[in-house]
Amino acid sequence: MIIIFASVISVLFALLHLAIYQAFVSIFAPSITLKIVVIFALVVFGGSFLLSSGLSFFSDNFFVQIYYTLSAYWISLASYLFIASALYGLVHLIFRYLRPEASLSWFGIILFALAIIATVYGLIHARSLYVKNVDINLPQLPQEWQGKKAVWISDIHLGAVYGKDFSDKIVSKINEINPDIVFVGGDLYDGVKVDEQDIIKPLAELHASLGTFFITGNHEEFRDDSLFLKAVRDVGMRVLNNEMVNVSGLQIIGVDDRDSLSAVKFGGILKSFNIDASKPSILLKHQPSGLDIAEKAGISFQISGHTHKAQFFPLNIFTHLIFKGYDYGLNKWGNMLEFTSSGVGTWGPPMRVGSDSEIVVFHFKAK
Repeated sequence: MIIIFASVISVLFALLHLAIYQAFVSIFAPSITLKIVVIFALVVFGGSFLLSSGLSFFSDNFFVQIYYTLSAYWISLASYLFIASALYGLVHLIFRYLRPEASLSWFGIILFALAIIATVYGLIHARSLYVKNVDINLPQLPQEWQGKKAVWISDIHLGAVYGKDFSDKIVSKINEINPDIVFVGGDLYDGVKVDEQDIIKPLAELHASLGTFFITGNHEEFRDDSLFLKAVRDVGMRVLNNEMVNVSGLQIIGVDDRDSLSAVKFGGILKSFNIDASKPSILLKHQPSGLDIAEKAGISFQISGHTHKAQFFPLNIFTHLIFKGYDYGLNKWGNMLEFTSSGVGTWGPPMRVGSDSEIVVFHFKAK
């Protein structure tokens, strides 16, 4: 499976860089020498992300972290250079038939410049943390939960790009909010080789009075998740691994990401809890899927992440289609509320354009 995935990604990266090269040649008409230099650079940079990803899976040192980070920066730029190249190619093709004598080099230069500007903005913007406040009205909400605040963070992706300093920054922000309870919704780790204990040590400073609860994401499954789960427990977080707890009259349920992908298994897990549908419940589920199953089981409110809101435009169009409109924000499915966060960190290109790195604060009110 890994070999097939790597092969597909390699082909896609090759086509992406080929498109950039073709547009570059058409726009700048470089000399033979410059063409060779550009080909060499694109081959080296084009293979860098896959190579650095492989290295980061087995090794955690300064060289690998720098190499992986620089490769991720390049993939960020290459993504927008590809979009610029595709747009230039389309317009060039149209003009080839309508006005074959017209020169479009100026248009290509503008597109490449915009790609660079968008990438720089995206890389900077991704490092800024935003607090998103959301009011949640739940029927039969216990008096103890009136006015309480819950923080949801997901998709932090601690690893080669985001380290201990980033988790410390997140914790400081959350403690300023002073929530009553904290939910960590999976993909806390990126899945690369790290010191599982040290990189999340700042999370031990979370001081929510009702506790901090954790569920797994798909990136915890990239490695032996028992190592990650031990580290999570050691900093004081409670792991909800297909488990339901009652917190001051509110049913809080956490499901393992791997187990929740199968409709049959997911439905069976929820059924085993004997959820009281007459009382409010919160389902912590990494991916915004299986909404019909959750609503049928009597869940009042599902919270998810995973999608990142695609991180950068225009890829959010695809996540919107894939997750049928439930890729971001507060939505309803039947009688159930559902919220999907864009996450705090990033995976792959460490940039955000048209999405924010967000810490979500839910303010609970009775319906």
